[in-house]
Amino acid sequence: MDSLAAIYQFALISPFRDTAFVTLSEQGNDVLSQRLLWQSRTQHVASFIGQGSLHLALFGVSAFVIFLRVLIRYGQRRWTKQHKIEDVEAAHSVQFYTPILYTLVQLVFIVASLAISTIATFKQSTSWTQPLLFGYTAILAVSRYLWDSTTQTYIYRHVTSVTVVATVFSALQSFLPLVVIGSTYRPISIEIASFACLAAASWVPLVAPNPQRIPVQGLHGQEEDLLLAEKASFEETCSLISFYWTYEWVTYLILRAARREIVIEDLPTLPSYDAPPKWAKSIRKQRQRGGKTFFILCRLLAKDIQGIIQWSAYTAFAEFLSPIGLVNLLKYLQSPSDAIFHPALWIALLFIGPATRSLCFQRYIFIATRVIVRIHMSLVQEIYYTAVRSHIYDASIAEKKVDQHADSVTDKEASKNRQADITTLMSSDVDSIYNAREIFFVPVTVMITVTIALLFLYRLLGWPSLVGVVTLFLFSPLPTLTSRRVSRIQRSIMRATDSRISKITEYLGSIRTLKYFGWEPAMEGQISALRQVEQDRIWERNLTAAVISLSGDFLPMISLLATFSTVALFTDTPLDAPKAFTSLSIMEILRSQCVWMSNIVRNASQGIESLHRMDRFFDSAVEIQRHPQGPPEFKNATFRRTPVATFRLQDISASFVENALNVVTGPTGCGKTSLLLSLLGETILESGSVTCPRDVAYVPQTAWLQNDSIRQNILFYSPFDQNRYDAVVSACGLLPDLEQLPDGDLTIVGERGTSLSGGQKQRVSLARAVYSQTSILLLDDIFSALDTHTTASVYDQCFRRGLLAGRTVILVTHLPSALQDARMVVNMEQGTVTSIEIREEETSASSSASTFSTELVPVRLDPASGVKVEVGKAPQPSTSIAVDACAEQKENTSSRLVAEQSSTGRIPRALVLEYFLNFGGYSFILGAMLSTFLVQTTYFLVTYWLSVWADAYDGKSISEINVGFYLSVYAIAILSYLLFQFCNIVFFQTGGWRAARRMHSKLLHSILYAPVSWFDQNPIGRAINRFGNDTRSLDAVLPDYTLRVMDSCLRFLMRITSIAFVIPIFAVPACIVCSIGLIIGELYTRTQVAVRRLCSVNASPIFVHFTDSVAGMSVIRARSDMDQRFQRLLAEKVEVYARAMEAQFNTNRWVSIRSDLCAATVTTVAGVLAYTSNGDPGLVGFSLSNAVGLGQAILTLVRTTNELEVELNSYQRVTEYASIEPEEDDMQPRQLPPAHWPSSGQVEFRNVTARYHNGPNVLRDVSFIARPGERIGIVGRTGSGKSTTGLSLLRFTDLVSGSITIDGVDIATIPLNRLRTSIALIPQDPVLFSGNVQSNLDPFGELGETELQAALSACCTSIHITNPEDEDSNNATETLRLDTPVAVNGENFSQGQRQVLGLARAISRRAKVVLLDEATASVDQETDDHIQQLIRSEFADSTIIAIAHRLRTIVDYNRVIVMGGGEVLEIGTPAELIARNGVFCDMLRSTGEYAELVRIVEQK
Repeated sequence: MDSLAAIYQFALISPFRDTAFVTLSEQGNDVLSQRLLWQSRTQHVASFIGQGSLHLALFGVSAFVIFLRVLIRYGQRRWTKQHKIEDVEAAHSVQFYTPILYTLVQLVFIVASLAISTIATFKQSTSWTQPLLFGYTAILAVSRYLWDSTTQTYIYRHVTSVTVVATVFSALQSFLPLVVIGSTYRPISIEIASFACLAAASWVPLVAPNPQRIPVQGLHGQEEDLLLAEKASFEETCSLISFYWTYEWVTYLILRAARREIVIEDLPTLPSYDAPPKWAKSIRKQRQRGGKTFFILCRLLAKDIQGIIQWSAYTAFAEFLSPIGLVNLLKYLQSPSDAIFHPALWIALLFIGPATRSLCFQRYIFIATRVIVRIHMSLVQEIYYTAVRSHIYDASIAEKKVDQHADSVTDKEASKNRQADITTLMSSDVDSIYNAREIFFVPVTVMITVTIALLFLYRLLGWPSLVGVVTLFLFSPLPTLTSRRVSRIQRSIMRATDSRISKITEYLGSIRTLKYFGWEPAMEGQISALRQVEQDRIWERNLTAAVISLSGDFLPMISLLATFSTVALFTDTPLDAPKAFTSLSIMEILRSQCVWMSNIVRNASQGIESLHRMDRFFDSAVEIQRHPQGPPEFKNATFRRTPVATFRLQDISASFVENALNVVTGPTGCGKTSLLLSLLGETILESGSVTCPRDVAYVPQTAWLQNDSIRQNILFYSPFDQNRYDAVVSACGLLPDLEQLPDGDLTIVGERGTSLSGGQKQRVSLARAVYSQTSILLLDDIFSALDTHTTASVYDQCFRRGLLAGRTVILVTHLPSALQDARMVVNMEQGTVTSIEIREEETSASSSASTFSTELVPVRLDPASGVKVEVGKAPQPSTSIAVDACAEQKENTSSRLVAEQSSTGRIPRALVLEYFLNFGGYSFILGAMLSTFLVQTTYFLVTYWLSVWADAYDGKSISEINVGFYLSVYAIAILSYLLFQFCNIVFFQTGGWRAARRMHSKLLHSILYAPVSWFDQNPIGRAINRFGNDTRSLDAVLPDYTLRVMDSCLRFLMRITSIAFVIPIFAVPACIVCSIGLIIGELYTRTQVAVRRLCSVNASPIFVHFTDSVAGMSVIRARSDMDQRFQRLLAEKVEVYARAMEAQFNTNRWVSIRSDLCAATVTTVAGVLAYTSNGDPGLVGFSLSNAVGLGQAILTLVRTTNELEVELNSYQRVTEYASIEPEEDDMQPRQLPPAHWPSSGQVEFRNVTARYHNGPNVLRDVSFIARPGERIGIVGRTGSGKSTTGLSLLRFTDLVSGSITIDGVDIATIPLNRLRTSIALIPQDPVLFSGNVQSNLDPFGELGETELQAALSACCTSIHITNPEDEDSNNATETLRLDTPVAVNGENFSQGQRQVLGLARAISRRAKVVLLDEATASVDQETDDHIQQLIRSEFADSTIIAIAHRLRTIVDYNRVIVMGGGEVLEIGTPAELIARNGVFCDMLRSTGEYAELVRIVEQK
């Protein structure tokens, strides 16, 4: 193998060859003459360096560079002075510097080198150029203290560069001749001392930290003061050797995690160059330049990609240092007398090679993982930015392309704007994109590696190696062809995943509605069907991926078999140990590259598809078009709600009266909400013009609240003004509600305001708008969720007492008082304005522009407790909550939301076994172990048989060897290995597929059947994270890691055994080094598991923020610059997640470097022991080849074991949610009532005291009987317990005492699903699910179309939908059909239409007990009358319990129950209650319709 070494050596020596060397070479070719030749060459190089010519050249180059730098700096300053440019940002930017102690130490070593070289010059009469160079360097080092900080840094780096080059010269001069065997040259002490000083001077900059400072201008403009930057990232301030190689700046985290559980504050801070706002701004800038997402990312990450390519190339070259050492060491061991170079050189390469390769490769991985973080930060923020600025809608109901406003965007593309699809983009697609980052690694590393390997093999084996090359290239298209199929399958998988996540998101978002109706089994079946489709495609992908994975082993092994077959059968070249095991080592490198390439091809195919999906999302985004600023006015404007909607607002012209109350009214579904949204720019303007102020306070019909305190929801990031805040809270009627809450206005409202009632949510939403400083308020039916008394109070306080003075209010309502007081009334019908009535200011009943009333500030809120306190008086104990008691309960009661669970410590070992058992039980585990053992046995049989084959040539001629026998066994071993490997991969993929299916099924069932209180405490985003990223880990990651762990463990043990079998003494150092490696791995695992948990926990807030803000996007966008505020909030959450991600990746680099060094040490020890032992060359080659591979085995074992443990965190998180305590204990025996139950519908509450989960009693001793066919109305102010009474009938509360019976059967003894499906409910907030009308009426498919159509026809005569076939018609309508599509959340229907469909849903059930919870809150009076008539006719034989705000709807009921404070205040017929002149009578008077309502009661 001298020829290969000569490739490097002649390149260095050839410039110094002379005639004497050539003559000597020609005199003989024996080993002695070759040694003499190389001794002469190396000594000539040493003497040439000693002459000082190179030092003089270095001096000249350095002086020229310094001179050029001075000229450039002078020119820059003069130009800046002439143009009077002051770079303020640069003057105050953060800079790095080297502490003076380290620079002084470096100066000392340089001066020492100067002294030593000067002594050597005088003592040995050598050249003066070395002292000249060192003196010049010392002067530069001293002069740096005379300049500003920027020049100091430059001189310091320049001095370091000169010192490093001089150190290389000294090393070559002193030690190069020693590498040749028999060399008599020995360096003198003064040369060694000089080298040591130079090496120390070069080492100081490597270990010196680089803290940050901020230069501050002095009195005369100089940078005199230097302030240290606070909270600088360790990554930015660590030393060079720590940054590039040892990652020592992560050690503190490793040690801290070993002592205690770490939290997010323990992790290293993000470096300044990884701040999320910086990357959000950068990707936005790149996107403005245009292009596909791939090219945008390439431009964005150009420097990182350059670094990846650079370090990949270095890795490829360093990969072959170890094989060079191996082949030459084996040649020395085979024939020591023929060796030229000392074996210590080759043994050193066995360490230097892996160490250098580790440095380069881990640096590449560092940059690549940093790309992961940056891609995630950039894409997530860009997706959110696009979503904030675009229409988000459900296009699944569209049947053709959208019109010119969306250009060529098809339905399929447009649907990508749906919230669930965007959630998938932010999770799975972003993951797939950054997992494909190695596409830049393949063309560089693989190309260089394959080229060098082929040259290596050709010089080693000759022309037969070309046969292997041809074989390799013939089969190389196999992974590519297979990857195309994987790409196609991946597209279908992502579509299936989108559908599944979309359904889960939709259903969990309306989980209460599902539970109201008892629809959990139906929805579980629908999601399971979607999951089955997804898993069928995943199985197809896994089988195809198994072929790709196998190709990583197949290609190099078949190529090696072809090469060895050609050598053995067609040449006379003996396949001795150096050739065989070096070829095997080279093929092992090729195999690892092919395996990596196969994985990259698979990841790249998935990443390409995700990039396409990302492009479709960005290309199909229809941006919100803001209207010009001006007074609220429409001029001949036509709008479409979404780009695919068929309903339009036609030719709207209206100029709203400023600083006054404007009312929009009309029948259900006429377009009132669309009118407000059109004014905000939330719809598509097709023609005409609109003007509107930029800052608008919008209150939607369905209240939207953030998961924060009541106070923060009202403030909505506005400055806190105590007086204004108190006035608003009082006017919105929130004071009584705050008194009942344990923490007043500091109470957390929960996700979607689940801690509050419907009326409370609406009033908090109204308070947010009223508190704002906007000049215009858009209020959409804000009184629909309020009772009559609260409505009257809120309207009087807000609209009649001057709180909205000087502000323009546009109110959608049917409230008679508002219609009387309005300066302008707009009547709408079927998307058009039918009439506009404008009144003079003096004729309005009570103008909203009246003066501000001083009556509004009689109370204020205590800022500590949020409880009202009279001004000027101390809070009385009887009317306030004690601060101490509040403080004690704050942790438990201030928020129903609980922190996401994060297990501590190591993943339990039993969890691995538990996961394995999900594969298929203990039999599967035994089968997996046997399968893996067979794979590893056949793998080592290939290597061992090669050693037997090589030893067969020892002392024998080629003709005496039965080549066919050895070749046949070798071929059988390879083919057996490939067969067992494929079967093993399929075996584990099958088990992983089963485990994922089983766990998803458990997770889905557990969450759907979880109690409502669990959803109050856990945001939906957490569950979505389990169904998204964690399920993806179960599908694709965990099976692979499980296989790798078993493979790595057996391969490691077999390598250790094989080496110790040949060299028994090797077992001692191997155990020591491996123990160190395992200890390092243990420390790493503790840290990695904790950091991975922090990653998982901090990923959920990103999704929660997204879903939360998307739900209230119209509210956010209405406010000026509020969307930017929410983007900053997202950046803060992304920063926390990125901090955890970087810590996770950096700890991985920390352990990898140390594992690589342990592996290099083991290989070096094996080389030393092989050098000192006398064994068969074949067996020694077998042991050394395993020693070289042992390094990778140690690293792979540590990495895969720890990565499995880390990934098991996903399994643990899924298991945690799969074991939620169900709403109803399945093990508890229940009484199954008769099939016809309930037959009559008698409902009895008997002394019922109830509460919500672990809360205070909300119902107290409630008793009443609803007889069969009787209609009972329940009324009371907001928060009185009306809805709780109805929910108790459905067992949504915990009974403290008493009982509830239906037809004499205690509902506590009836299965929960049976109870809820037996009661028809029309909830306060109607919810429709995506599908069609039929699936919303009968999700179980139990009713015939005739029954459903009858219910639909009876209820929905007032609902007309726009005909999608007639695009150009003026809102041509048609009757609702069973096959009419329904969008997500029923967004293609108005709120009132949804309530009507909710009535049809109840009618179709034909239940004997009907519960109406504010069933007509969002419909106009005409529709309300129609619904009441339907209730009377369709439920004539049913018991009706109606919770109502509109007293008109229940005054003709049989009896009325008046509630207050959770108790029954009054009960009786309407006539009896009126005669009693009590609470009910007061409520009638507050409606303003007292006489009319009394007349209705009397006529009954």
